[in-house]
Amino acid sequence: MELMKMYTEKERQIEVINDVDVLVVGGGPAGVGAAIGAAKAGASTMLVEAMGSFGGMWTNGLVITLAGFNSWLRPYRRCVDGVMGEWIAMAEKRGGVENNRSWVLSSDPEIMKLTADELLLKYQVRCLLHTWMADVIVEENKVKGAIVENVDGRKAIMAKIVVDCTGNGDVVARAGAGFNISPELQPMTLPFFLAEVNPQGSVDYEDELTIPFGPDPGFLGKQLLTEYTSRRRDVGIDREMLSHACEVGELPFFGGPWFGGLRKNYPWVNTTRVYGSAVNANELTAAEMEARSDAHRIVNYYKKHCKGFENSWIMNTSATIGIRETRRLDGVYTMTKDDIVSNRKFEDSIALGVWPIDVHPPKNQNGMHDMYVPLPFQIPYRSLLPAKIDNLLVGGRCISVDREALGTVRVGATCGATGHAAGVAAALAAQAGSTPRNLSYKEVQKEILNQKAIIE
Repeated sequence: MELMKMYTEKERQIEVINDVDVLVVGGGPAGVGAAIGAAKAGASTMLVEAMGSFGGMWTNGLVITLAGFNSWLRPYRRCVDGVMGEWIAMAEKRGGVENNRSWVLSSDPEIMKLTADELLLKYQVRCLLHTWMADVIVEENKVKGAIVENVDGRKAIMAKIVVDCTGNGDVVARAGAGFNISPELQPMTLPFFLAEVNPQGSVDYEDELTIPFGPDPGFLGKQLLTEYTSRRRDVGIDREMLSHACEVGELPFFGGPWFGGLRKNYPWVNTTRVYGSAVNANELTAAEMEARSDAHRIVNYYKKHCKGFENSWIMNTSATIGIRETRRLDGVYTMTKDDIVSNRKFEDSIALGVWPIDVHPPKNQNGMHDMYVPLPFQIPYRSLLPAKIDNLLVGGRCISVDREALGTVRVGATCGATGHAAGVAAALAAQAGSTPRNLSYKEVQKEILNQKAIIE
């Protein structure tokens, strides 16, 4: 067995560029929610993001169908508000997002980016884009800040409380907080926009779309899913034909396909399906390259075989691949599928989830998959708290859940809601000179309710 080559990095002093109450790492919906929640609670707050704009999967990942705001079950209740509600309300004024009862809300990623910028400036959050979190500063089992890398070089940011909103649990992993990861991960997806597609059918793409299901929870079968879960019902496609094409090697494996978007002849497409670990650089690179190739193969097939797509072409693919599953925090409480199905109540609830238990299938399976649609369910504060390290909170996809529960809490609005709660808790702990673990959940609930969040 060949020995791994090692290099000993020289010790050096690095500049501390900021010392804040709350440092949020990761600027997706969870990170934006956390940073603004903390700032509104009165904390000095900094947000760092590795890419060139905020919004994460909603913007850079082109997941433009904002999921998790509305219950799928009659009477289609709105279950996420607070910072996320303010974000979409501001974007709606520019025509950049739907704001109705639909199961997802199509959006314009450019307007969502701009609105995120404006919100962060409004609440005086200190921001750094193009900045990677390289390491975590930990002393006596307490997180003290983070080391970052950007065009200025290697720098340090000190903070009373750090909030991990990276999705992949990067802060959790580097801080030694403990995490879980499944041996087989859900597939990744590279969404894209098509141009010059001719709509089909009599349904207007702007119509509000609710699924005729409920009010009781239960499994939603493939037939109803196929009919309703593309936000754009004006874009028709023969899924059986696509499945046959895949079987004979004319198409790569795919999901859905699901269509969305705000502009009539320019639908968004969610369909590529590639496998690997997004916390392994080699596998992530291979997935990005494979997904880009697959997107073009799929569209070339549509052009040749699908009515309305004859003149279509890929306008743009997402700047980064969409990741559904990686690390999950080892938390004080691990929320489970059974908690969701039984609609367990938590006295320390800090957010509501509504998305189905949506675990995309293993390799070699195409098209749609059955999903369990729950009643709106509570998410406990304890699932944001690491079991064995202090001054760290977690928001978004990497909170403490089992794999099935991850299938629902991973969507954008729910990530934003848990991030919002984590940011508020971080601010309150910093101002009280306490740790998030010793903070009263009632104080957290009081403040996030004051900021118009929904917790029950």
